Amino acid sequence: MGEEIDRKGIRRDNAVNRSLTRMLLGYMSKHRAIILATLAIAITLSALSVISPLLIGRSIDLLVVRDISELWKYVILLISIAIAQSILSFLQRYLSTYLSQNVVYDIRNQLYSHLYRLSYGFFNKMPTGQVISRMTSDVDTIGVLIRFTLIHGVYAITTVILALVIMSMRNITLTMLVLCILPIISLIVIPYSRRVRKYFSRTRELYGEMTSLLQESIAGIKIVRTLPADVIFADRFSLLNRNYLSTMVRITRLRALTRSVLAFIVSFTLLIVYWYGGLKTIAGELTIGDIVSFSLYTNMLMWPLITLGFLVALYERAKISMKRLTDILGTRSEVLEASDASDIKIRYGSINFENVWFSYDDKSWVLKGINLNIEPGEIVAIVGPTGSGKTSLLHLLLRLYDPQKGRICIDGIDIKKFKLESLRRQIGIVHQDIFLFPSSIKDNIAYGKPTASLEEIMKVAKMARIHDFISSLPLGYDTPVGERGVTLSGGQRQRLAIARALLLDPKIILMDDPISQIDSETEMAIYNALTKYFKGKTVLITTQRLSTLRLADRVVIMDNGRIVEEGTHEELIKRGGVYSRLFEKFREGMM
Repeated sequence: MGEEIDRKGIRRDNAVNRSLTRMLLGYMSKHRAIILATLAIAITLSALSVISPLLIGRSIDLLVVRDISELWKYVILLISIAIAQSILSFLQRYLSTYLSQNVVYDIRNQLYSHLYRLSYGFFNKMPTGQVISRMTSDVDTIGVLIRFTLIHGVYAITTVILALVIMSMRNITLTMLVLCILPIISLIVIPYSRRVRKYFSRTRELYGEMTSLLQESIAGIKIVRTLPADVIFADRFSLLNRNYLSTMVRITRLRALTRSVLAFIVSFTLLIVYWYGGLKTIAGELTIGDIVSFSLYTNMLMWPLITLGFLVALYERAKISMKRLTDILGTRSEVLEASDASDIKIRYGSINFENVWFSYDDKSWVLKGINLNIEPGEIVAIVGPTGSGKTSLLHLLLRLYDPQKGRICIDGIDIKKFKLESLRRQIGIVHQDIFLFPSSIKDNIAYGKPTASLEEIMKVAKMARIHDFISSLPLGYDTPVGERGVTLSGGQRQRLAIARALLLDPKIILMDDPISQIDSETEMAIYNALTKYFKGKTVLITTQRLSTLRLADRVVIMDNGRIVEEGTHEELIKRGGVYSRLFEKFREGMM
């Protein structure tokens, strides 16, 4: 049983290796010229590095015999090599950094594009902080792997091969003594890589959780401070931060211990070189220059091998990041655009819900067999208690989600035949949760139509009864609204959202409880201004404020995911059903 689990783990690990390799090669393939240039520079640098110990050894032998004229030739040659190495190192670092940053740029663009195409349900499941963590630190880890590999990896491999060849040619016995130490390095580096991978996986998760908590606490700073809940958030953040610190300390301790042991092994190997080389020098088989050259080659051999070990550890970290990236890139949108979808113009605005069943979690139905036909130009108000499914109807119409059963049609055409961008562009919506961008009032109104003129923006602002307020501000329409519109009241934010939807001049308008934070007088003024605008447009309004229902051509009552009543305001009052009882309670509350 244990062996089977191990085999499954190995297969899974190999699959991740292949996936990471394919991903990197795919992104790097468009930069072949830079890769080839970087590899050529790395090989050249290795060759120059391997030549230097020979020249240094020869220089020392010349110094011993006091052949100064010949010595100067080697000094000049070594200086020339040093200059060439400096220039090539600069080019190598520049090109590898340029390449890695371009790959990071491409990955982030792909991630953002993929996130934009994912259905709304994905963002309900994955916290914002986890998404941000993957978009930033995990992508950066991939970039570091590319840069480190091109700068150190290729150089280390080439240097080890060339150094071993020259060392063997100089003295095979001394070379074999040095090679006997190499397995010890492997015994240290491989376990180190495995443990670092485990710790790194933990730090990524903790980083994502901290980012999520920070985002939540800042977004809800007003609530956090007034409940007060700042102590609760501070304690949660402190715990996550403490765990992150503890994990990073473990990584640092492990890294420091590993480096210290490896440094001791290198020093011990050099002692062997000096001891054995000294004996051979006394015997006249080697010169002092040979011993110096060999000690330099030993260093040159050991540290690239250690570098390769740390490269393996970095690769393990990159695999963790790759796994976290594929959590996003490997997620298929629950709302897919059909291959035959096209840009269909909404001409009339009729809407049909045909036996629509919908669930967010495939466990409990939010909508149950909804059949609703809305005529072109009809204003329909949807009323019901919280959780009755009102907002879900609007979400389905925009294809933020797709129903599990049934279909939805506009102008008799299944909305799945529309391209997603085309469908949403032709439907204006005022969301229940208003989101404003940290820019000017003008930019927020014109967000869906950035080419709109100031006159067009002012026209819809007047209909939303927000123009007078904006005009009273010192900067007028150029006034910044702050993060999430914090400088505005809830009612002002709602009116800006209404103006934003009206600016698109859509054939269908969805208003999800749009005036919940607006006083009754302003509410009636807004609807009176919109009466003319609504002519010829199909409007769906979800609301719990019965004062607005007289404006509707038809009222639909929902409860527990079903339509329980529908008709005009007058018809429903006469029926004496659910709507009549709700309206009576509303009137009693007004008295």
